[in-house]
Amino acid sequence: MGLDGNGQKRLADRRQEIDALDTELLRLLNRRAAIACEIAAVKVDSGLPAYDPGREAQVLERITAQNAGPFEDESVRAIFHSIVHETRTLGTRKMQEAAASK
Repeated sequence: MGLDGNGQKRLADRRQEIDALDTELLRLLNRRAAIACEIAAVKVDSGLPAYDPGREAQVLERITAQNAGPFEDESVRAIFHSIVHETRTLGTRKMQEAAASK
C-alpha cells in the first residue's frame, strides 16, 4: 500500500527538514573541529599531550547528562565518542604538523 498525495508531501517535507538539519550538523561539526585545531596549537606551544582522557570522559558525561531523548544515553555516548575520536585524530595530525614545522 503506497502513500497518498498528502502522505507523500509530509514525507518530502520531513526529508527536507532532515536535509537542512544534516547541513547544520555538518557546519557545527566543522566548527568544533576548527576549535580543536586551535586547541592543538595551544597544546604544542605549551608542550601538552594531544590526548586528555579526563577531558574526553568529562565531555561524554556532560553530554549524556543533557540527553533528553529520544536517543538512549548509550547511543549518545557512542555518537559523541566517535566525534571526539575523529576530532582528536585531526588535532593530533595538526599537532604533528606544527611540531614538524618548528
